[in-house]
Amino acid sequence: MRREDGCVWIMILGELFFAMAGAVFSVYGRPAANWKMQTARAVTVEADTADATPSVFTLEVLSVTRQQRVRRVFIYHTHTYEAYEMDADHPYRPTEQWRTADAQCNVVRVGEELAACLRAAGIIATHDTTAYEPPRLSTAYSRSLEGLQRAADEGYDLYIDLHRDSYSKGNGANVVSLEGTDTARILFLIGQGTGTDFDEKPEWQENEKAARILSDLLNQRADGLSRGIALKSGRYNQQAATPSMLIEVGNNKNTLPEALAAMEPLARAICAYFDGME
Repeated sequence: MRREDGCVWIMILGELFFAMAGAVFSVYGRPAANWKMQTARAVTVEADTADATPSVFTLEVLSVTRQQRVRRVFIYHTHTYEAYEMDADHPYRPTEQWRTADAQCNVVRVGEELAACLRAAGIIATHDTTAYEPPRLSTAYSRSLEGLQRAADEGYDLYIDLHRDSYSKGNGANVVSLEGTDTARILFLIGQGTGTDFDEKPEWQENEKAARILSDLLNQRADGLSRGIALKSGRYNQQAATPSMLIEVGNNKNTLPEALAAMEPLARAICAYFDGME
């Protein structure tokens, strides 16, 4: 075999090697955070030279490893005591109507469900369960801002202030059926910071872009699961980090199980959103 033929074979083997390295595997419906392909194929190539006996060398592919970036999500609750319609299976002691300090029955429990689903998908999910409402509900945002700023200093890929909305007939159906389960609907709230005396404004277009992707992904799973995006003149602390959003999970006429049922599809939407960024 001529030297030129040997070079051609080496190039072909090189292309084969990198094609193997480009393979993609999936876990939990998304590319795995770490993937490795093992092989031990020995390939022998002979190369003739004009003035020497043909030489032989062996190329052995041992492994191909690629590390994918692990994403990080920060979840907190400015209105920590927001709760759902009480039922026989989920009683709680109210602090006032549709509010409770019981973290197993208020919106904190819903946040923990979301965090658990994200962790199962290989995402680092930090759940801040701090009660920001006391001592006064009206000043809760000033206290939750401090927690969000600490998280922003650490650096996350998505910041979620998880809430429970108030019921309104104008919002349409209160639940959607997802694989036979009554599931609370989700609303994304984005602050534009156009209100009075806001010296620092959020990057609301980036926040809206992320929320739009999540909303569309939810509605691909079940039509009407997302109520869409509400643009408001306030900031809702979204000036502190990007992409940041307020997510309303159901309302006070939903039950806790209906709100919990919405967290698995939301987690999958977040995973798909991150996968689209790779």
